[in-house]
Amino acid sequence: MDIFTQKKVLTRVVIFLAALNIISIGFLWYSSGGKKHEPPLFRGGDYRDVSGILKKELGLTKSQEQQIKDLRAVYFEKESELERTIRSERDSMNEEMFNKNTNEPLIKSLARRVSDNEYKMELMRYEQAEKFKSICTPQQHEKFENLVKEIRDYFRPDNQPKRKK
Repeated sequence: MDIFTQKKVLTRVVIFLAALNIISIGFLWYSSGGKKHEPPLFRGGDYRDVSGILKKELGLTKSQEQQIKDLRAVYFEKESELERTIRSERDSMNEEMFNKNTNEPLIKSLARRVSDNEYKMELMRYEQAEKFKSICTPQQHEKFENLVKEIRDYFRPDNQPKRKK
């Protein structure tokens, strides 16, 4: 094959491959179609706060809605403070673990404090749930049980959209 024929063949192959790539990218873009992965609870409504969902799904009264907002605000502050403490302790633990002269008793002490604070966090969530149940009627509580299951299923790791790396 002479050099001119070889150049023509290579040019045609490059053009063909470029066109194939453009078509493939177009197909992938079209097939994704801007699909949004939203939980079924949020479709058809503009809820900026979970209390909006709870109000709609559970039929909360104004009084109940305010009590739940107040409850969430109080526990949000407590949880945020605990999360900062846990993060700080984990940072200290990581720093100490990879230090040239590792202090094993200090690492074990930090690990214990992290786990104690995680335990406190779970107890606070339980306490919040108990107060929430005291605000709701039995019928609302029953509806909330189903709502919790739906939310749990939505946030399962195997139910999440694939992330690009």
